[in-house]
Amino acid sequence: MISGAAGRSALGIRLGGSVWLFLGPALLLMLAAYLAPLFDTTIVSLHPNRPTGIDRDSWTIANYLRLLDTYYGEVLLRTLRVSLLITLFSVLLAYPVGVWLAGLGPRGQAWAILVYMSPWFVNAVVKSFGWTLILGNRGLVNRGLQSLGLIDSPLRLMLNETGIVIGLLPGHFLFVLLPLWAALKGLDGNLRWAAMTLGARPWQVFLRVTVPLTLPALLAGAIINFTMNMAAFAAPALLGGTRTRVLSFIAYQVNLEELNWPFGGALAVAMLVVTLGFVMVAQGLTRGGLGGGRR
Repeated sequence: MISGAAGRSALGIRLGGSVWLFLGPALLLMLAAYLAPLFDTTIVSLHPNRPTGIDRDSWTIANYLRLLDTYYGEVLLRTLRVSLLITLFSVLLAYPVGVWLAGLGPRGQAWAILVYMSPWFVNAVVKSFGWTLILGNRGLVNRGLQSLGLIDSPLRLMLNETGIVIGLLPGHFLFVLLPLWAALKGLDGNLRWAAMTLGARPWQVFLRVTVPLTLPALLAGAIINFTMNMAAFAAPALLGGTRTRVLSFIAYQVNLEELNWPFGGALAVAMLVVTLGFVMVAQGLTRGGLGGGRR
């Protein structure tokens, strides 16, 4: 008994060492490529910016206080509004598309996923320029509606928040669809069958069986979708116009045009805090919903 326990302990130590042998390089890469720059950005944001560069001998929170200005508050609210709208539309569209995909055969699923992935085969700048040809005043949509007599004057489909949402939705929708499709495909059909034999209607089966079981996958996709919306640059810059700036474009201007890296660091930290706040709230709501479902 003692020798067996000792053998299991030694095996556990060897397995633990092997795990760290494989995880070590990845952890070091994360420290070097992610945590170290993030830590340095946070430290830089606490220093003032001088004409000669970053004054690392002085400390200040003025860069964060500057974010309280009305202009930056409006930009932040616009960025949140656009990001949440794209995430909401993606979530609403993901369930019907995911259910349809899960019902296809293997070949049909492969082709459908390839179609939905196709926007990522094109450069973001090229896609945004393509949308300008479709959404402009003399673009494909407006000319088509005018030729049908449905509108008298062109609709404003770009150089506003509408253009940003339309430009980002097709590509970012994929990151909600993929995890949800995988969850729906792995769902045990006997659960839905059992619910229907107990008298549940199809919409009740969907709301009380399908949705709770696939909610974690939907949440994961929504979080990825939201973070990508917050960080998107090309589509907001080309489709939003100068009067519809988002936080990522302001960060670009501050860092690369004004070379004000301390304030740019404060903007980056603010975006990170807002994104992490959304992630924590979404996880809390989902845990509460799943807990309520179990009760």
